[in-house]
Amino acid sequence: MFDRVGGYTRDEAFKVGRVLDELGYISYEDPIPTTDMDGLAQLADALDLPITIGEFISRRTTSRVHPPRGVRRRAFIVDNIGGISGGMKVARLAECFGMECQPHNWGTALDHAVHFHCEMAMPNCVWFEMTQPQGITDQPFFKDKIRIDKDGYVPAPTKPGLGYELDRDVLDHMILRIDRG
Repeated sequence: MFDRVGGYTRDEAFKVGRVLDELGYISYEDPIPTTDMDGLAQLADALDLPITIGEFISRRTTSRVHPPRGVRRRAFIVDNIGGISGGMKVARLAECFGMECQPHNWGTALDHAVHFHCEMAMPNCVWFEMTQPQGITDQPFFKDKIRIDKDGYVPAPTKPGLGYELDRDVLDHMILRIDRG
């Protein structure tokens, strides 16, 4: 998987995409800005690897940005679109068009936990994106850590709620002041 975070021009995206195709990559995430839907469609038509888009689509822009025809059979990322309910709506819509849906994961155990629960409920989600290197965003107030096991899987949580327990003692000691107003 390769993520350029929307930083290439169309020409650069095509050149890099052809190399990624040759190397057997499985996903090319946001190679050009999501606002360039024509460019994304052309890229999707020209390459074999799936073009993953949508990391920068927000709840405010979903009515204005739709995946172009050539991208409809490609993966789509959900993030910043209304929480769990918004993410699941996008996943179901993507499923209707035969698309994979891949929530974008980056951040602490809480960020990963929210996306992980959505992903486990999506029949059209096959990957779990992990912050790398593992542990880089760990916070001392989480008792549980999300890690890839020796077989390459991320075990599902089994505890109540989102499944990852807070250490209240550590969290309470980190709080400097609470303003009530």
